[in-house]
Amino acid sequence: MIGEDDVTILRSAEMNLSVRGEGDMKRPALAMLVVLGCFHSALRKTDYQTARYLAGIPNPNIQILGHPQTRMYDRREGLQADWAGIFGEAARLDKAVEIDGYTVRQDLRLSKIARREGVRISLGTDARHPEQLAFMELGLAAAYLAKIPAQRIVNFVPVSTGPRW
Repeated sequence: MIGEDDVTILRSAEMNLSVRGEGDMKRPALAMLVVLGCFHSALRKTDYQTARYLAGIPNPNIQILGHPQTRMYDRREGLQADWAGIFGEAARLDKAVEIDGYTVRQDLRLSKIARREGVRISLGTDARHPEQLAFMELGLAAAYLAKIPAQRIVNFVPVSTGPRW
């Protein structure tokens, strides 16, 4: 059983990344946060967006690439890219990739590719209401089905031994 002394809550923020990988917040505001870099514009493009992701991953202000595919069921298909190449680069730079359990996101199918490329995983919910925090179970199920080892999931790693960020 997990006690309250066994859990550390970290401050975080979701920062918008431009198509060039630039963030919309200044570094001083982000210094004490774990930052998810996410694309929130030009999300209906049909051509491959690999360069866009490869420009965003090295951004020194982000630690996690949030809701990577940007897919939303019944609203948009999501961006297409060379996911193996993107996740490989994220692994090389010690960035994590989010498995977003939010039910309409459907980024979960990328989990097996993420495992193969050795990238760290962050489980998230993209919750807009407290009840939606239950979506964490869907992200956890996706990680389990993809056979991602617990030591690669940043949510399970002690802060003292976790990623360099």
